[in-house]
Amino acid sequence: MLQSPAIFGPPGANGIQSAPSIETLVIDASGVIGALAVPGGDLVLRADYVRQGPDLLLENGNQSVLVQDYFTTSTPPDLTTSDGGGIISASLAQRLAGPMAPGQFVQASATPAAASIGQVENVSGSAFLTRVDGNRVPAANGEKVFQGDIVETEAGASIGILFADDTTFALGEDGRMVVDELIFDPAAGTGNAAFNVVQGVFSFVSGEISKAGSEAMIVKTPVVTIGIRGTSVAGRAAQEGQANTVTLLADPGGQVGEISVSNAVGTQVLNQPLQTTQITSAFVPPSAIVVLPASAANQLYGQARAAMPPPPPPREERSQNNDDDAAQEGDQATAEGEGEQADAEGDENADGDTADGEGEGEQAVDADGQPLEGEGEGEGEGDGEQVAAAGG
Repeated sequence: MLQSPAIFGPPGANGIQSAPSIETLVIDASGVIGALAVPGGDLVLRADYVRQGPDLLLENGNQSVLVQDYFTTSTPPDLTTSDGGGIISASLAQRLAGPMAPGQFVQASATPAAASIGQVENVSGSAFLTRVDGNRVPAANGEKVFQGDIVETEAGASIGILFADDTTFALGEDGRMVVDELIFDPAAGTGNAAFNVVQGVFSFVSGEISKAGSEAMIVKTPVVTIGIRGTSVAGRAAQEGQANTVTLLADPGGQVGEISVSNAVGTQVLNQPLQTTQITSAFVPPSAIVVLPASAANQLYGQARAAMPPPPPPREERSQNNDDDAAQEGDQATAEGEGEQADAEGDENADGDTADGEGEGEQAVDADGQPLEGEGEGEGEGDGEQVAAAGG
């Protein structure tokens, strides 16, 4: 329900509110079941999400909407664009709003630090990663990526990420996505991956997880869900009134897989290179499939495609290289061990020669120290002492 707008402006020097600068519309989420339309066109797609106690504040430029009592129920409503065509799920809205106590989630958690699921490989311009504890860090090359991270790019920026299952994912300028889930068992080659692209141009080459089945890896936008089975894809999560597009591409090795592009009212299956479908609303079926000219695909997705990390070598090749490296290290260790053993034997022989040398030339003597007739040279220091004792 839309209430009277609350007007906010910066305080003047005398502490009195200055002339209004941003008009904040207030809507009430209490008692709403299902979905709540937010005024402001596509504000829910572009806004910064801010927790204010039980309320949710959506801000972008001079637009501001306060959703009262959004966090007071166990099942907050989904948020839709003003025409209802684009949807931000309640779970995604809560992720975008961050934790109740930013910066304290990790410290309060008793669980060990989570392992990274990927790494930034190619970043240009200003891009950021927001952790589950609300901490926002620059997305520099080499920066680790964790489950639940929010990835954002500013104007003119792009970012490319390599994930643990060899999926490569790129996001173009003014983009935002959430890494909802990535769980991968390299021994079994199984796992699950889910990415949520809120806005922006994106592209990816699926990795090992997508080979487990069409539901193992999904990419969501505010209007569609993309199910992937081993292939390369590019798309655009567009603003209100603009066509959202999804295009199937050949992967770097030339193979072409298959994707399903679905929403609540329809599905299109793409299985040929450059096949494309357009979607204008979560409640309008994806358009009939067309084959996009390569030049048009480059124009639409070029920036994101340029940010793609290079594909990693096949896992079989890396495994063989690791085995070769291990064998080489083992041979080196064996050689070093044999060398040390030879040195030790050499030292032992040297000591023995010295002892024998000391024994040679020492003639057997009697108790008075006189030479015993008929006795030869002692063979060693021990032998000489033994003969002397016998002579005594």
